[in-house]
Amino acid sequence: MNAIPVAKLTFKELLKEKAFLGLLLFEVFLLFVSKLISNVVAGDTVKVAMDFALAFFFFTVALFSIFASVGSTFRDISDKVVYLILSKPLRRRDYVLGKFLGVAGAVALFTFFSFFVVTAGILTISSLSNLYVPHVIVVERVFLVSILTCMMGIFLSAFGLLFAVLFTSQILALLSVLFLFFAGLELSPVKELVTSSKYVSPINKVIVQLAYYLFPNFSLFDIKDYAVHLSLTVSPLYFLLVSVYFLIYTSAVLVVSTLLFERREL
Repeated sequence: MNAIPVAKLTFKELLKEKAFLGLLLFEVFLLFVSKLISNVVAGDTVKVAMDFALAFFFFTVALFSIFASVGSTFRDISDKVVYLILSKPLRRRDYVLGKFLGVAGAVALFTFFSFFVVTAGILTISSLSNLYVPHVIVVERVFLVSILTCMMGIFLSAFGLLFAVLFTSQILALLSVLFLFFAGLELSPVKELVTSSKYVSPINKVIVQLAYYLFPNFSLFDIKDYAVHLSLTVSPLYFLLVSVYFLIYTSAVLVVSTLLFERREL
């Protein structure tokens, strides 16, 4: 498969990036922030710290995915690496697929390390907290959160690759992916608010519902409440449906990215 060499090269380059280690260290710092925030909040301090820690975990993986996908593609173009690669018997579609697989592998590894960092931090915070009733931490639930977070990161990196192919400005591509990410996080609450309101016209409700189904819904991958609140449950069917959504939507984005790159002048 011609995409494999590109994937290996991309994966190795991203592991050498300062952002990989830098964001992991940043997560350690955010764990301290989570502990400090929990100290000034009434109630179960471990639960509060865990909620913030998992939220920071989610956004850190998102940031790495965005900068890895957009930065790696633009670096190939600016450093003329893409010309050298495409001078080989390699089709452009193989380059796009290889670039995506390399970024996806780096995102998966980053999420794997982040899972251990966050889990160790949460367990440490729990051991240092003086609670009459200790908060139970189910590591298996945190692991399930990390799996969906990894899927979110890979999903987001597909859009990073798409905008890197679509735009000639790296700043514009980064801002576009960031906007798409934050918009995708707010789709569910906005849809519920609009559809339940009596003051919104039927046309606007239809527009919001169309946007809800067409735009990438990143909030589907955020299940940190499942790990924090043990009374909540998530059915296996939910994980299955989210996985199918992830595979279909990611494949569609890759197809569009490939078509755009085939027509792009380098």
